[in-house]
Amino acid sequence: MTVLDALSTRWRIIPVVIALLLIWAIFAFRTPVFLSVRNLTNLADQIAATSIVALGLVLVLLVAEIDLSVAALSAVCAAIVGVLVVQLDVSLWTALLVGLAAGALFGALQGTIVVLTGAPAFIVTLGSSMMLGGVLLILLPARSGMVPLAGTDVQFIAAYHLPPALSYGLAAGAGLAGLWMRWKTHRQRVGYGLESNLAGSLGVGLAFLAGALGVVAFFNSDRGVPLPVAVLGGLLAILSYVTTQTPFGTWLYAIGGNPEAARRAGIPLKLVKIAAFAILGMLVAVGGVVAAARVLGVSPASADQSLLLEAIAAAVIGGTSLFGGRGNVWAVIPGALVIGSIANGMFLIDASTELRLLVQGGVLVLAVVADALIANARA
Repeated sequence: MTVLDALSTRWRIIPVVIALLLIWAIFAFRTPVFLSVRNLTNLADQIAATSIVALGLVLVLLVAEIDLSVAALSAVCAAIVGVLVVQLDVSLWTALLVGLAAGALFGALQGTIVVLTGAPAFIVTLGSSMMLGGVLLILLPARSGMVPLAGTDVQFIAAYHLPPALSYGLAAGAGLAGLWMRWKTHRQRVGYGLESNLAGSLGVGLAFLAGALGVVAFFNSDRGVPLPVAVLGGLLAILSYVTTQTPFGTWLYAIGGNPEAARRAGIPLKLVKIAAFAILGMLVAVGGVVAAARVLGVSPASADQSLLLEAIAAAVIGGTSLFGGRGNVWAVIPGALVIGSIANGMFLIDASTELRLLVQGGVLVLAVVADALIANARA
């Protein structure tokens, strides 16, 4: 087996972890503040919105599509929530439901256009991004040009930290659920007559449980688990189950791997793709609200394309293929940590914006080139 063949399997994450450790070592050498509990907690909080959007992009990339409107859509959904809460005095929960519904409906509309017309998703979503930019300007107050969120209920999303008991309980529940999923997968493989190692499967599950509790203990040594990080963890657990334990998840990989074979197998290609776009739209809305809560406002700058580039980078660096059929929602986290750690570390050492953009762009190009090489090796 060649190196490229190995990287097309579960071992794809190993180089990413090594690169992340090297980045942390470099910045820790330059400034001891980088590895402090306070800074790493801030780093996790900073990458939460990007990671949530990247999770949705993974689903769309698995079916060999892409969405370039996520930055603009996130800003529009955040503006909807902000306008409802600030100007119309709607409750936060009602506003969030409206914002999530708007994101899901727009995502489903884009997916419908793509699958029914056969138009390239690249062009459709690029045009949608421009249209959403206009919608954002319509939603924002003409006089101030922004919706301030300081002192509102939306600020609670970024400011709240989970109590220790609750965070440990959620981590234990997620770990036990992961352990159950590993056992279920083992039983399925045995039932199909495939080779499976029960000790290895349970060992991975126990390691995940210990890791989840360890991460919570780390956060609790400072201010506790930030709410955006807890939301990200919950979404990760849900999408991990969906992509590995449900027919819908199997269909995503099948369509991205070989759409013609998937069609012949009776998989509803069009409906699955539309559903992937709809889920992406909903997750983009969540990410947009989290990002707006962190900066305490929604403005035209909220539609900055850096969110799109960082989310794509997180997904691709984590191992999701731009060619479809290969990826893992959990790999989004190390991918987002690579991008976020570079930005965070360069801020701490007072590096120039030009250098930060050069490094982040170079990392993305390297990830895309590696993905193309791996795809060619598999072919």
